[in-house]
Amino acid sequence: MQSITRIIALATTGLLLSACASTGAPPAGQTVSLVNSLSWVNPIDGKRDGSRTSWPLKEGRLADEYFPLAQLKQCDAQKQCAFGVMRAKRSVAKIDYAEGGINVTFELDVDVARRQAARQGEVQTAMAIPKDVSALAGRQQIKRTFGLKYGKVEQVELDYGVRYQLCAQRHDASGKAIDVCEIPFI
Repeated sequence: MQSITRIIALATTGLLLSACASTGAPPAGQTVSLVNSLSWVNPIDGKRDGSRTSWPLKEGRLADEYFPLAQLKQCDAQKQCAFGVMRAKRSVAKIDYAEGGINVTFELDVDVARRQAARQGEVQTAMAIPKDVSALAGRQQIKRTFGLKYGKVEQVELDYGVRYQLCAQRHDASGKAIDVCEIPFI
């Protein structure tokens, strides 16, 4: 009888310990950040341009990110080009810690039009394509879930050469990065 009680106690302890490992917390003594980038081809010099940020995960949540307005260009085979202004926002619906990384459900809203305006706090910006220039227009709303392994970059290709990249990065107790996220600083 005592051996059965002991087996049940050991099994219960094992279950409790495995439950603790999946409670949705970062690895012990570490913090985790979501590194992400929205990039595009600069219409003037043809080089990749964009914004790269790193956001620490706080209680499994992340603030919405509004990317800067950007001008896009697309040319056809006859070298006739159209331009547009992009406004983009990233939001994260859910983050779960998993073995070796995080599961993140995000939404990316990209709107391209002749004219865009954005307001963040006290700052308001606007950009427009002149009326005598062909204009791009389109909207993409992407909702995806990625199982991000620490240090591994995932990528989403969008219209007009726009690219979204994201990566989970751990930091030790002193704030030093443990993982390398190969997302370029632009």
